[in-house]
Amino acid sequence: MRIDKLPFAGALLAILIGAYGCTSNLNNAPSTKQTGNSQLPDFESRAFFSSVLTEHATATMVTDSGVMAGKHALQLEFEGVNVAEQFSRWPNAKFHPAVQAWDWSAYQSLSIDLTNPDMQAATVILKLADKLGVKGSPPNQLNYQFRIPAQRTQQLTLEFDGGTKQRPGYWGGTQLDLSSILELQIFVQGPIKEQQVILDNLRLNKASSEQSVVDTKTIIRKIPTLKNLTSSSQGHSNLVSYERSEGTIITELTNGMEGLLDIRFSANTDYPNVTFKEAYPWDWSEYQELSLAFDIDNQQNQDLQLFVRVDDAEDQRWGGSADGVNNSLSAMVTLPANSSGSYYLPLKQLNQQINAGMTGLPPKPNYLAEAIKYGWGQRQLDLSNIVSFQLYLQQPKQDAHLQLKRLRLIPDLDSEQQGFAQIVDKFGQYTGYDWPKKVHSDEELRTMGHVAKLSLKSSSAMPQRSKFGGWLEGPKSKASGHFRTAKLGDKWSLVDPLGYPFFATGLSNIRLDDSYTLTGYDSSDQTKSMLSPVRASMFTWLPERGERLADGFSYAEKLHSGAQQQGEIFSFYAANLQRKYGGSLEQALNSWQQVTLSRMQDWGFTSLGNWTDPAFYNNGSIAYVAHGEITGEHARIATPNDYWGAMHDPFDPVFRQSARAMAQGLSGQINRNDPWLIGIFVDNELSWGNQQSDAKHFGLVAAVLAKDQRNSAAKTAFTDYIKSKYWTIEDLNQSWQTTLTSWVQFERGFDYHSELHQAMRRDYSELLYLFAEKYYAIVRAELKKELPNHLYLGSRFADWGIPKKSCMRHHSTWMY
Repeated sequence: MRIDKLPFAGALLAILIGAYGCTSNLNNAPSTKQTGNSQLPDFESRAFFSSVLTEHATATMVTDSGVMAGKHALQLEFEGVNVAEQFSRWPNAKFHPAVQAWDWSAYQSLSIDLTNPDMQAATVILKLADKLGVKGSPPNQLNYQFRIPAQRTQQLTLEFDGGTKQRPGYWGGTQLDLSSILELQIFVQGPIKEQQVILDNLRLNKASSEQSVVDTKTIIRKIPTLKNLTSSSQGHSNLVSYERSEGTIITELTNGMEGLLDIRFSANTDYPNVTFKEAYPWDWSEYQELSLAFDIDNQQNQDLQLFVRVDDAEDQRWGGSADGVNNSLSAMVTLPANSSGSYYLPLKQLNQQINAGMTGLPPKPNYLAEAIKYGWGQRQLDLSNIVSFQLYLQQPKQDAHLQLKRLRLIPDLDSEQQGFAQIVDKFGQYTGYDWPKKVHSDEELRTMGHVAKLSLKSSSAMPQRSKFGGWLEGPKSKASGHFRTAKLGDKWSLVDPLGYPFFATGLSNIRLDDSYTLTGYDSSDQTKSMLSPVRASMFTWLPERGERLADGFSYAEKLHSGAQQQGEIFSFYAANLQRKYGGSLEQALNSWQQVTLSRMQDWGFTSLGNWTDPAFYNNGSIAYVAHGEITGEHARIATPNDYWGAMHDPFDPVFRQSARAMAQGLSGQINRNDPWLIGIFVDNELSWGNQQSDAKHFGLVAAVLAKDQRNSAAKTAFTDYIKSKYWTIEDLNQSWQTTLTSWVQFERGFDYHSELHQAMRRDYSELLYLFAEKYYAIVRAELKKELPNHLYLGSRFADWGIPKKSCMRHHSTWMY
């Protein structure tokens, strides 16, 4: 199972029905935990699990899969819903505050870890309601639908202003009172099969300064029109099919009445409708992204739920195959009482939110229009053969009255491209705002380059520093000619080659590698195909192949995450260096490297940090670190906690060969006697597991034990270790409280996911140590063969992967 770190995503299935047939009950409230002056359901409280309110669903406490923090999580199993039940049955689970309403007014969002253990994707909706929302007021209910791929865990974030900002996937909540939250609900909307999800680790998030800057900007745009289907000046008699419109009184309005159609729906008909149809099907295939838009006035004093159906085949009642599900796209929207608004139905329903490949999103344009949300049926129609569309009600309890004032085709306003088109200028800057020192011309960059070169004559390192950046006034030790660690008094310190204490400060990623961005295209060969329309729409300029600045193009064969798995990339930074310093890219990089080395010293840095471009190795003027990455054909071990990738299997003999190849590659780039080299990092932020829960801490051990040792070197090593502690399988069973029948059963795969007993936790800890010890011992040994005079700096640790410190004896520093 994979874990992704990303925001709530998925196509929106909206149903703005007050309580969806789900009534709230504030008795038997769950246990809560404090977060500042707020409260959240406490997944570690057993009282919580017995107080979750469910309808057509079951809630169960789990201690293995899906536990992301602590020892427990909540598994929800939702019953299936067929077509006939889709408006009367909403499987759900509700959470309520213990005593008084939750006050979340000081927070920007709610995050939660959700796991889908099934082999198929799960689609669920999260709802947040205040005191009016639990009574059925749509503006006081914030809803968000998201889709979790099969066998995945997602860290998801519900933005409290998602409905107000009309973010993709949100609806309602425009008047939500965050100081008085009475209900958090997760539910599913039919028709849908049975599905389950696991919830854990709720937390409230305050807005970051970056979010605040973005969210205070709102772009109001006029709704663009692709084609008017009719208007008050053009008439409508060629569109309305009176023969097929049932249970309605339709009056054609004149221009003076400022309307197009006056429509009155009768409660005496189960499905009163007005149907639009021409003599021949419409062909709208020329439009890439398309919505059918209506300007509607709700003429009554109560909300009205309006349904929309579009068919790309003849209606079944008239001899065709369209029946509301097949060859039909069906959707719905709630029209507020006495309201006038624009509503649009995207005719291509996406299964999930488009991935723009960005960690922060630009402000989305506000078109002052509301999406008509997909309900059921086809997600994509044959736009070359739209036979008819209709507006209708479902079994209305009373007559209804509305006016249709405009009918047209518009772009899909929900499309991510609406917010991303042309947002990057030719210098790689955001086009939406201006700011001090934003570049507006090539001449500005040329001037900057001239000033930067002049600064080379006046730069200098910090005073009271040795040649290598050590502290001249500090306690001096023996000069070794290389960087090393030493205990000076009662404190450990880095020591420079001359024996002076050294405090390393420096910037990471001084290289072009991290300046490339995906263009949206794949150009690995002579052809050029579009992979991401969103990315391709972002840029106001990219050079043509063969132009001088086209040296900034490259190709990424594999990406960890983003809008594409591979594709063409371009570095605006590289192009700007050419504009700044002139000449070819190689010439510009030479100037940039000289300026960078000068700046680092002039700004008071003592070293160049990790992932510095190898061009800065052996620079002779400032200390630096190098980085090696172990690749190769050795075995890997996947766990649910992997982030950058699966863990190396250090017990596989091929792993030593891979580590040796890494070390030999570095020695080819570095003078093995270079005194300016502090040391070498190898790999980065490996998924060792952390202390948040046993499932995370020992995920690597559990993954190895589950393997068949006939196919796993690590499992063989673990089995040998366990056998050395327990002479018989009975001894192991007694200690671990298991019921294994033989060592053969253990060897073939011990797939255990329940709560760990004390003896198991002790043994798992020893096995994790054994694994880390093997990995670091091999890496150090191979590295020292090639670069014996330099420090092994370790693998850098992140919060998702920190092994026991006792295995750190193989490297000289502990770094994050």
